[in-house]
Amino acid sequence: MVKKQMVTDFNLNTRINNIFFLKNVEFRVRRDNKTIDMFFKIADKTGEIEAVNWDVSDDKVEKLGKIEFARVEGYITKKKSDGTLQATVSSLIKAAPLDLDYSDYLPQSKKDLDQLMNILYSNIESIKNIYLKKLLKTFFDDQEFVEKFKKAPAATKVHQPYLGGLLEHTCNLVRICETIGDIYKEVNRDFLLTMALLHDIGKVREYTYDRVIEYTDEGKLLGHITIGLEMIDQKIKSLDNFPHDLELMIKHTLLSHHGRFEFGSPKLPSILTAIALHYADETEAKISGFINIKEECGNFKEKWSKWIWWLERPVYLDEEKILKNKINETEED
Repeated sequence: MVKKQMVTDFNLNTRINNIFFLKNVEFRVRRDNKTIDMFFKIADKTGEIEAVNWDVSDDKVEKLGKIEFARVEGYITKKKSDGTLQATVSSLIKAAPLDLDYSDYLPQSKKDLDQLMNILYSNIESIKNIYLKKLLKTFFDDQEFVEKFKKAPAATKVHQPYLGGLLEHTCNLVRICETIGDIYKEVNRDFLLTMALLHDIGKVREYTYDRVIEYTDEGKLLGHITIGLEMIDQKIKSLDNFPHDLELMIKHTLLSHHGRFEFGSPKLPSILTAIALHYADETEAKISGFINIKEECGNFKEKWSKWIWWLERPVYLDEEKILKNKINETEED
Protein backbone atom coordinates (compact mmCIF):
# COMPACT_ATOMS: atom_id res chain seq x y z
CA MET A 1 0.00 0.00 0.00
CA VAL A 2 1.34 3.43 -0.97
CA LYS A 3 1.84 5.73 2.01
CA LYS A 4 0.20 9.02 1.07
CA GLN A 5 0.86 11.06 4.21
CA MET A 6 4.27 11.71 5.77
CA VAL A 7 5.34 13.43 8.99
CA THR A 8 6.85 16.27 6.96
CA ASP A 9 3.38 16.97 5.53
CA PHE A 10 2.08 18.01 8.96
CA ASN A 11 1.06 21.60 9.69
CA LEU A 12 -1.23 23.06 12.33
CA ASN A 13 -4.75 21.56 11.99
CA THR A 14 -3.64 18.89 9.50
CA ARG A 15 -5.99 15.91 9.70
CA ILE A 16 -4.05 12.68 10.31
CA ASN A 17 -5.25 9.46 8.72
CA ASN A 18 -2.45 7.09 7.76
CA ILE A 19 -0.16 4.37 9.04
CA PHE A 20 2.81 5.40 11.20
CA PHE A 21 5.42 3.73 13.38
CA LEU A 22 4.81 4.24 17.11
CA LYS A 23 7.86 4.78 19.32
CA ASN A 24 8.75 5.82 22.88
CA VAL A 25 5.30 4.80 24.12
CA GLU A 26 4.60 5.85 27.71
CA PHE A 27 1.41 5.73 29.79
CA ARG A 28 0.95 8.34 32.51
CA VAL A 29 -1.67 8.35 35.25
CA ARG A 30 -3.17 11.74 36.10
CA ARG A 31 -3.42 13.13 39.62
CA ASP A 32 -6.89 11.66 40.03
CA ASN A 33 -5.19 8.22 39.94
CA LYS A 34 -7.78 7.06 37.41
CA THR A 35 -7.30 8.73 34.05
CA ILE A 36 -4.51 7.34 31.85
CA ASP A 37 -2.96 9.27 28.95
CA MET A 38 -0.73 7.76 26.27
CA PHE A 39 2.33 9.76 25.21
CA PHE A 40 4.41 8.60 22.25
CA LYS A 41 5.90 9.62 18.92
CA ILE A 42 4.61 8.82 15.45
CA ALA A 43 7.33 8.40 12.87
CA ASP A 44 8.19 7.50 9.30
CA LYS A 45 11.26 7.88 7.11
CA THR A 46 10.78 11.68 6.91
CA GLY A 47 10.81 12.35 10.64
CA GLU A 48 8.83 12.07 13.84
CA ILE A 49 6.46 14.15 15.96
CA GLU A 50 5.28 13.93 19.56
CA ALA A 51 1.79 12.55 19.99
CA VAL A 52 -0.79 12.11 22.74
CA ASN A 53 -3.88 9.95 23.09
CA TRP A 54 -5.93 11.35 25.97
CA ASP A 55 -7.95 9.26 28.43
CA VAL A 56 -7.04 5.71 27.45
CA SER A 57 -9.25 3.06 29.06
CA ASP A 58 -7.58 0.49 31.33
CA ASP A 59 -8.45 -2.42 29.08
CA LYS A 60 -6.63 -0.84 26.11
CA VAL A 61 -3.32 0.01 27.80
CA GLU A 62 -1.67 -3.40 27.37
CA LYS A 63 -2.97 -3.77 23.81
CA LEU A 64 -1.83 -0.31 22.69
CA GLY A 65 1.55 -0.72 24.35
CA LYS A 66 2.37 -3.65 22.07
CA ILE A 67 1.53 -1.94 18.77
CA GLU A 68 4.47 -0.95 16.55
CA PHE A 69 2.65 0.16 13.41
CA ALA A 70 -0.84 1.66 13.54
CA ARG A 71 -3.36 3.55 11.47
CA VAL A 72 -3.41 6.87 13.28
CA GLU A 73 -6.34 9.26 13.18
CA GLY A 74 -6.41 12.71 14.72
CA TYR A 75 -5.23 16.29 14.18
CA ILE A 76 -2.08 18.35 14.48
CA THR A 77 -2.42 20.78 17.37
CA LYS A 78 -0.20 23.15 19.35
CA LYS A 79 1.15 22.18 22.75
CA LYS A 80 0.14 24.68 25.42
CA SER A 81 3.49 24.39 27.17
CA ASP A 82 5.77 25.60 24.37
CA GLY A 83 3.70 26.13 21.22
CA THR A 84 5.30 23.27 19.30
CA LEU A 85 3.23 20.98 17.11
CA GLN A 86 1.99 17.63 18.34
CA ALA A 87 -0.39 14.96 17.09
CA THR A 88 -3.57 14.74 19.15
CA VAL A 89 -4.76 11.23 18.40
CA SER A 90 -8.34 9.98 18.55
CA SER A 91 -7.87 6.48 17.13
CA LEU A 92 -5.11 3.87 16.91
CA ILE A 93 -5.70 0.64 15.00
CA LYS A 94 -2.96 -1.96 14.57
CA ALA A 95 -1.78 -2.10 10.95
CA ALA A 96 -1.80 -5.39 9.07
CA PRO A 97 1.65 -6.45 7.76
CA LEU A 98 0.31 -6.57 4.20
CA ASP A 99 -0.46 -2.85 4.42
CA LEU A 100 3.17 -2.00 5.17
CA ASP A 101 6.17 -1.15 3.04
CA TYR A 102 8.79 -0.92 5.78
CA SER A 103 11.03 1.31 3.67
CA ASP A 104 8.44 4.06 4.27
CA TYR A 105 9.19 4.00 8.00
CA LEU A 106 12.96 3.72 8.21
CA PRO A 107 14.77 7.08 8.28
CA GLN A 108 17.52 7.34 5.67
CA SER A 109 20.67 9.36 5.12
CA LYS A 110 20.25 12.33 2.81
CA LYS A 111 23.71 11.72 1.37
CA ASP A 112 24.54 9.87 -1.87
CA LEU A 113 25.70 6.54 -0.44
CA ASP A 114 27.35 5.36 -3.66
CA GLN A 115 29.40 8.55 -3.71
CA LEU A 116 30.41 8.01 -0.07
CA MET A 117 31.49 4.45 -0.86
CA ASN A 118 33.64 5.73 -3.71
CA ILE A 119 35.33 8.11 -1.26
CA LEU A 120 36.08 5.18 1.06
CA TYR A 121 37.45 3.08 -1.82
CA SER A 122 39.69 5.99 -2.79
CA ASN A 123 41.01 6.15 0.77
CA ILE A 124 41.68 2.43 0.78
CA GLU A 125 43.68 2.72 -2.44
CA SER A 126 45.75 5.50 -0.87
CA ILE A 127 47.00 3.18 1.90
CA LYS A 128 50.65 2.31 1.27
CA ASN A 129 51.15 -0.31 4.00
CA ILE A 130 50.57 -3.66 2.27
CA TYR A 131 49.27 -5.44 5.38
CA LEU A 132 46.75 -2.74 6.24
CA LYS A 133 45.54 -2.49 2.64
CA LYS A 134 45.11 -6.28 2.41
CA LEU A 135 43.10 -6.28 5.64
CA LEU A 136 40.84 -3.48 4.41
CA LYS A 137 40.28 -5.25 1.10
CA THR A 138 39.18 -8.46 2.84
CA PHE A 139 36.21 -6.42 4.06
CA PHE A 140 35.55 -3.89 1.34
CA ASP A 141 36.03 -6.29 -1.60
CA ASP A 142 33.31 -8.46 -0.03
CA GLN A 143 30.06 -7.34 -1.69
CA GLU A 144 27.83 -8.87 0.99
CA PHE A 145 29.67 -6.95 3.71
CA VAL A 146 29.64 -3.71 1.67
CA GLU A 147 25.85 -3.88 1.19
CA LYS A 148 25.35 -4.25 4.94
CA PHE A 149 27.89 -1.51 5.67
CA LYS A 150 26.09 0.90 3.29
CA LYS A 151 22.72 0.22 4.89
CA ALA A 152 23.52 0.01 8.61
CA PRO A 153 22.76 2.88 10.99
CA ALA A 154 25.51 4.39 13.13
CA ALA A 155 23.32 4.17 16.23
CA THR A 156 19.72 3.78 17.39
CA LYS A 157 19.77 7.27 18.91
CA VAL A 158 21.98 10.36 19.16
CA HIS A 159 24.09 10.35 15.95
CA GLN A 160 23.18 9.13 12.45
CA PRO A 161 20.36 6.81 13.66
CA TYR A 162 19.19 6.07 10.14
CA LEU A 163 19.93 3.83 7.15
CA GLY A 164 23.32 4.76 5.71
CA GLY A 165 24.32 6.35 9.00
CA LEU A 166 27.31 4.06 9.56
CA LEU A 167 28.76 4.89 6.15
CA GLU A 168 28.12 8.60 6.67
CA HIS A 169 29.75 8.55 10.13
CA THR A 170 32.74 6.59 8.82
CA CYS A 171 33.27 8.98 5.89
CA ASN A 172 33.13 12.00 8.19
CA LEU A 173 35.55 10.34 10.59
CA VAL A 174 38.01 9.51 7.79
CA ARG A 175 38.05 13.18 6.75
CA ILE A 176 38.71 14.26 10.35
CA CYS A 177 41.51 11.70 10.62
CA GLU A 178 43.07 12.92 7.37
CA THR A 179 43.25 16.41 8.88
CA ILE A 180 44.79 15.03 12.07
CA GLY A 181 47.41 13.26 9.94
CA ASP A 182 48.17 16.48 8.06
CA ILE A 183 48.68 18.46 11.28
CA TYR A 184 50.44 15.83 13.39
CA LYS A 185 53.14 14.14 11.33
CA GLU A 186 53.88 11.85 14.29
CA VAL A 187 50.54 10.09 13.68
CA ASN A 188 50.82 7.31 11.12
CA ARG A 189 48.29 8.22 8.44
CA ASP A 190 47.86 4.70 7.04
CA PHE A 191 47.17 3.19 10.44
CA LEU A 192 44.79 5.96 11.56
CA LEU A 193 42.74 5.82 8.34
CA THR A 194 42.61 2.02 8.51
CA MET A 195 41.20 2.15 12.02
CA ALA A 196 38.75 4.91 11.10
CA LEU A 197 37.44 2.61 8.36
CA LEU A 198 37.25 -0.45 10.62
CA HIS A 199 36.38 0.93 14.06
CA ASP A 200 32.59 0.40 13.81
CA ILE A 201 32.33 -2.59 11.45
CA GLY A 202 30.67 -4.59 14.23
CA LYS A 203 27.58 -2.43 13.80
CA VAL A 204 26.60 -4.37 10.67
CA ARG A 205 25.69 -7.16 13.11
CA GLU A 206 24.88 -5.09 16.20
CA TYR A 207 21.71 -3.65 14.65
CA THR A 208 18.79 -4.98 12.68
CA TYR A 209 17.21 -2.56 10.26
CA ASP A 210 14.74 -4.44 8.06
CA ARG A 211 11.54 -3.31 9.86
CA VAL A 212 12.72 -0.94 12.57
CA ILE A 213 16.17 0.08 13.76
CA GLU A 214 16.93 -1.86 16.93
CA TYR A 215 19.55 -4.09 18.54
CA THR A 216 20.01 -7.69 17.52
CA ASP A 217 20.40 -10.30 20.25
CA GLU A 218 24.10 -10.42 19.34
CA GLY A 219 24.27 -6.63 19.62
CA LYS A 220 22.68 -6.65 23.07
CA LEU A 221 24.81 -9.50 24.37
CA LEU A 222 28.19 -8.58 22.85
CA GLY A 223 28.15 -5.04 21.44
CA HIS A 224 29.83 -3.78 18.29
CA ILE A 225 33.34 -3.57 19.78
CA THR A 226 33.42 -7.27 20.63
CA ILE A 227 31.74 -8.19 17.34
CA GLY A 228 34.22 -6.04 15.40
CA LEU A 229 37.16 -7.64 17.20
CA GLU A 230 35.90 -11.09 16.21
CA MET A 231 35.43 -10.01 12.57
CA ILE A 232 38.95 -8.58 12.38
CA ASP A 233 40.44 -11.65 14.06
CA GLN A 234 38.83 -13.91 11.44
CA LYS A 235 40.10 -11.80 8.54
CA ILE A 236 43.65 -11.57 9.90
CA LYS A 237 43.74 -15.36 10.28
CA SER A 238 42.88 -15.64 6.58
CA LEU A 239 45.93 -13.54 5.61
CA ASP A 240 49.41 -15.06 5.29
CA ASN A 241 52.22 -13.79 7.51
CA PHE A 242 50.28 -10.90 9.04
CA PRO A 243 52.63 -9.25 11.59
CA HIS A 244 51.61 -10.16 15.14
CA ASP A 245 52.67 -6.82 16.64
CA LEU A 246 50.59 -4.94 14.05
CA GLU A 247 47.65 -7.24 14.79
CA LEU A 248 47.91 -6.34 18.50
CA MET A 249 47.89 -2.61 17.75
CA ILE A 250 44.86 -2.97 15.47
CA LYS A 251 42.95 -4.89 18.12
CA HIS A 252 43.98 -2.48 20.88
CA THR A 253 42.86 0.55 18.87
CA LEU A 254 39.50 -1.08 18.15
CA LEU A 255 38.96 -2.12 21.77
CA SER A 256 39.86 1.32 23.15
CA HIS A 257 38.10 3.63 20.68
CA HIS A 258 35.29 4.54 23.11
CA GLY A 259 37.98 5.91 25.38
CA ARG A 260 36.60 4.94 28.79
CA PHE A 261 35.52 1.81 30.62
CA GLU A 262 32.10 3.31 31.41
CA PHE A 263 31.53 3.98 27.69
CA GLY A 264 32.09 0.33 26.76
CA SER A 265 35.82 0.13 26.01
CA PRO A 266 37.52 -2.77 27.81
CA LYS A 267 40.90 -1.04 27.36
CA LEU A 268 41.97 2.60 27.57
CA PRO A 269 43.85 4.15 24.60
CA SER A 270 47.54 3.41 25.12
CA ILE A 271 49.04 4.28 21.74
CA LEU A 272 49.03 7.52 19.75
CA THR A 273 46.70 6.27 17.02
CA ALA A 274 44.21 4.99 19.58
CA ILE A 275 43.98 8.35 21.37
CA ALA A 276 43.67 10.18 18.03
CA LEU A 277 40.91 7.84 16.84
CA HIS A 278 38.99 8.10 20.11
CA TYR A 279 38.82 11.89 20.09
CA ALA A 280 38.13 12.05 16.35
CA ASP A 281 35.27 9.57 16.77
CA GLU A 282 33.96 11.48 19.78
CA THR A 283 34.10 14.76 17.84
CA GLU A 284 32.21 13.37 14.85
CA ALA A 285 29.53 11.68 16.94
CA LYS A 286 28.94 14.70 19.19
CA ILE A 287 28.75 17.22 16.32
CA SER A 288 26.44 14.98 14.29
CA GLY A 289 24.32 14.36 17.37
CA PHE A 290 24.10 18.10 18.05
CA ILE A 291 23.01 18.72 14.45
CA ASN A 292 20.34 16.05 14.97
CA ILE A 293 19.01 17.92 18.00
CA LYS A 294 18.74 21.17 16.06
CA GLU A 295 16.88 19.45 13.22
CA GLU A 296 14.47 17.78 15.65
CA CYS A 297 13.83 21.16 17.29
CA GLY A 298 13.16 22.88 13.95
CA ASN A 299 9.61 23.88 14.96
CA PHE A 300 10.52 24.66 18.56
CA LYS A 301 9.55 28.21 19.54
CA GLU A 302 11.88 28.59 22.52
CA LYS A 303 15.55 29.63 22.53
CA TRP A 304 16.54 26.53 24.47
CA SER A 305 15.81 22.89 23.74
CA LYS A 306 14.41 20.48 26.26
CA TRP A 307 16.83 18.53 28.46
CA ILE A 308 19.08 16.36 26.27
CA TRP A 309 19.85 13.19 28.21
CA TRP A 310 23.15 12.31 26.51
CA LEU A 311 24.54 15.85 26.88
CA GLU A 312 23.08 16.28 30.38
CA ARG A 313 21.90 19.79 29.48
CA PRO A 314 19.59 21.68 27.14
CA VAL A 315 21.14 23.35 24.08
CA TYR A 316 20.81 26.90 22.76
CA LEU A 317 18.84 26.98 19.51
CA ASP A 318 19.27 30.59 18.38
CA GLU A 319 22.95 30.29 17.39
CA GLU A 320 22.36 30.00 13.64
CA LYS A 321 19.78 32.81 13.54
CA ILE A 322 22.09 35.20 15.40
CA LEU A 323 25.07 34.39 13.18
CA LYS A 324 23.00 34.80 10.00
CA ASN A 325 21.81 38.22 11.17
CA LYS A 326 25.37 39.31 11.90
CA ILE A 327 27.09 37.77 8.88
CA ASN A 328 27.03 40.94 6.75
CA GLU A 329 28.28 43.22 9.51
CA THR A 330 31.88 44.36 9.06
CA GLU A 331 34.30 46.66 10.86
CA GLU A 332 33.30 49.49 8.50
CA ASP A 333 29.69 49.14 9.65
